[in-house]
Amino acid sequence: MNQQDDKPEQTQAADIIPVQEAPTITSPTTIDLLRHGQVATPNLFCAPDNEPLGNSGWKQLTRATQSGHWDAVITSPSRRCHDFARLLAQRQGCPFVVDERFGEMNFGNWIGKTQAEIWEQDAELMQYLWRQPRRFIAPNGEAMEDFIARIHVAWTDLQAQYAGQHVLVLTHAGVIRAVLAQVLDILYQKSLRFEIAYAQFTRVRVYPDGESSLLGHGLPHA
Repeated sequence: MNQQDDKPEQTQAADIIPVQEAPTITSPTTIDLLRHGQVATPNLFCAPDNEPLGNSGWKQLTRATQSGHWDAVITSPSRRCHDFARLLAQRQGCPFVVDERFGEMNFGNWIGKTQAEIWEQDAELMQYLWRQPRRFIAPNGEAMEDFIARIHVAWTDLQAQYAGQHVLVLTHAGVIRAVLAQVLDILYQKSLRFEIAYAQFTRVRVYPDGESSLLGHGLPHA
């Protein structure tokens, strides 16, 4: 018998591929939340998803973003966010991502109505929204608890996916309130005290240890 046949195969050092550890993120993540501009139809409580920006809305967003630079642009699928965000990402040459979870709360039967119409037709439920928002369920729409839960998951995923980067999220007032409540560790009802105007920024910094700080709110420019 050939003794060499009894020897185990030797692995060449060159064949061993070292396992590379994932790089440690040491830089903070900066997330700019930007509310859409004014829509074409005035005075709506909640516009439908296909409602476009009005001329003033395009101008508002153009002014707000003209000096900003982002590593990625994430947007709600609603036209009042999506249309401008797509063009902004093209202009900046950065990734463009549509995330349905950053869409506004589904207000069901109230979509497309003015606030005056809702107060006239559904005053008791409207009062409930402002007094006990966490228990509110939109008529034929979304429960506030479900809305807040999806924003929480989307926000957590965003921090992990874009760690160490500077990103823009073009979204809605309700979404920004939900994020503020999470970042500041306050009740959602308390977030209703924040004014969230068209085309204004809320800037949050997330640190590698998971802690967050609010850098600014109601900012007119990036």
